[in-house]
Amino acid sequence: MKKNHPPKPPDDGSSFRSLSFDVCTVKALMASTNRYKTLFESAGDAIFVMDFQGQIIDGNRVATEMLQMSRSELLSVTTTDILAPEHVPFWPERMNELRRVGHIIFETALRSRHEAVVPVEASCRAVEYDNRPAILAIARDISERIQSEKEKTKLRAQLRQAQKMEAIGTLAGGIAHDFNNILQSIMGYAEIASLQVTRGKSPLESLDNILTASSRAKSLINQILSFSRQGEQERNPVQVNLIVKEVLKLIRASLPSTIEIRGRNLSYAALVEADPIQIHQVMMNLCTNAHHAMRAHGGILEVGLECVEVSHADARRFGGLTPGRYLQLAVADTGHGIPAENMERIFDPYFTSKEKGEGTGLGLAVVHGIVISHGGHISVTSEVDRGTTFTILFPELLGALSQNEAPAPEAALAGDERVLFVDDEPALAEIGREMLSSLGYQVEACSNSIEALELFRAFPDRFDLVVTDFTMPRLTGDALAHELIAIRSDIPIILFTGYSDQVTRERFAKLGIKDCLMKPLSRRDLAQSIRRVLDGARLSASQSPRPAPPLPEAPSQDSHG
Repeated sequence: MKKNHPPKPPDDGSSFRSLSFDVCTVKALMASTNRYKTLFESAGDAIFVMDFQGQIIDGNRVATEMLQMSRSELLSVTTTDILAPEHVPFWPERMNELRRVGHIIFETALRSRHEAVVPVEASCRAVEYDNRPAILAIARDISERIQSEKEKTKLRAQLRQAQKMEAIGTLAGGIAHDFNNILQSIMGYAEIASLQVTRGKSPLESLDNILTASSRAKSLINQILSFSRQGEQERNPVQVNLIVKEVLKLIRASLPSTIEIRGRNLSYAALVEADPIQIHQVMMNLCTNAHHAMRAHGGILEVGLECVEVSHADARRFGGLTPGRYLQLAVADTGHGIPAENMERIFDPYFTSKEKGEGTGLGLAVVHGIVISHGGHISVTSEVDRGTTFTILFPELLGALSQNEAPAPEAALAGDERVLFVDDEPALAEIGREMLSSLGYQVEACSNSIEALELFRAFPDRFDLVVTDFTMPRLTGDALAHELIAIRSDIPIILFTGYSDQVTRERFAKLGIKDCLMKPLSRRDLAQSIRRVLDGARLSASQSPRPAPPLPEAPSQDSHG
């Protein structure tokens, strides 16, 4: 007897399709995973996955190579372990920002297992990884970029320095002319003073004229030395109008009489945060260009200053300036002008329309670089045979100008302290002694630094202050100061020099030297420095905490009170 079996359902292929779908899904997932793994491992940058506590969850091949770690080592460290120590304190702040905005880019530095430091640009994005919040960080090695920037900065500095030397060469004749005029004044008034003395007349007026001419000479030398100095100064608030006036005075002697100089609104004393030497260089370059444009037929060189407001529309037109108040410096000439075909190239390095031997074409390239680095803008308008105008905008600093203090009265410069004055030129040592003695100081002068050291070693408490030249044979001023401070650590020392690249207040402050002065020294400048140093030392001594009284000795064990 046959058993009745339930009829089989018709085979519609659904089970096969379900199995086929599962296999395809797995294959797709595996393919997707392999693509992700290929991309992850083949990336040219280091990729890290980490949680918000800083634990590394995953990393690619470049990450392990950059940190010189195996994969297992990488997964056992935190961001604190791989960041350069100086960057660790900033990490929590960056993570708070990432939580807030979701994506940040910043520069930092990673530290390998062998302590090698790698500067990187990090792009961090908040993601979800294995169903929990995580960070995807891509770190790009920027060592070559930083090295390239350093080289570019060095080349820019060399370019500026080369152009400074070119400008000084252009002005050499005018500088010599101006300096010879100053020397003529000094020699002439000295002879007149001598004649006045022999005839029983007062030479005071002639002597005042000698001092005035000497101050002009000192100012001229300081301008040349400052302008030719290598390196950059720190940017500080400066009055551009004062620099403009200095440059116009300096170039006046080098311009032919057929060129008239006009100043417009040069009393406008706005403040700009700038390197004063670089502003000086901008003015020198533009005025020298104007000179070249007008020397054949003469003309007018006009320099003007004014305040302008840059609107949002102007800021976009000027290439992204920040809207606000700007100092506008305009330098205009009535020379031969610039042809239209050259206008787009005038700021290119080494482009010049001058004859061979008349210029390198560095000037306007340097001007453009300086203006842009100061957050400013430069534009030029020109018409052939009518002239050229360069217009520069510098961001203006708002705030009142500090007023110059009134000069201290003669009585405030006097003193009765004991001073050791050292200069290897006997005449200058004697002049120093006379200057300070006339103010009441007790002065011993030495023209030999070795003798000065022996005198101080024999009588270290005889002097309240030492004033010494820097450049001296056998024992230089800084070496002498080192020896004196070794003998008596509290001795105040003032250093002066004619010129040296090595003389900076910061460097000598570390040696214990209290002030640095430039020759030639006026009686007032020297006296003001001495009072400043001595009064400062006295104030410091009065504010120093007094030593605590000694503690009573503990009673001995066998004391019975």
